[in-house]
Order: sequence, then C-alpha cells, then structure tokens
Amino acid sequence: MSPDEAKKQGAQAEFGARYPPKVSVYTVVDKKGFYSKEICMGPHVRNTSEIGVFRIIKEESIAAGIRRIKAVVE
Repeated sequence: MSPDEAKKQGAQAEFGARYPPKVSVYTVVDKKGFYSKEICMGPHVRNTSEIGVFRIIKEESIAAGIRRIKAVVE
C-alpha cells in the first residue's frame, strides 16, 4: 500500500523518512496484548545472522522488555 494509506490505517512512520511508493505494514502483538503497527522497509529475516554485518544506529525502549533498534547493513 502507499505510505499515506498505511499512515491512515494507524501505522507509525519515522518522522522525516522517505518511503518508496509501496510499503509493508507490520503489526506485532505481545502476550499482554500490546501492539505496534509500523511501516517497515526491511530486511526481514528469521535471524540477524542472515543479514551479515550491520551497525546499530539507534536503540530505544518502547514497552516493558521490548526494545526497538534501527540499524544499517554494512
């Protein structure tokens, strides 16, 4: 869907980020029912070792025991 449509559906977007014409929206629900709905631009892997070498550029706590990272693949 378009980034504008994703935002209308409640997806969080990084302020000032440039998105391609089509994006994916992911919703993650934890055991307590907390959920996060976000525009995501990948990569999507089962294990970070599939990505190769990456550098974390930002890490933040978004809920009790849940951390979000932003990284770049090197």
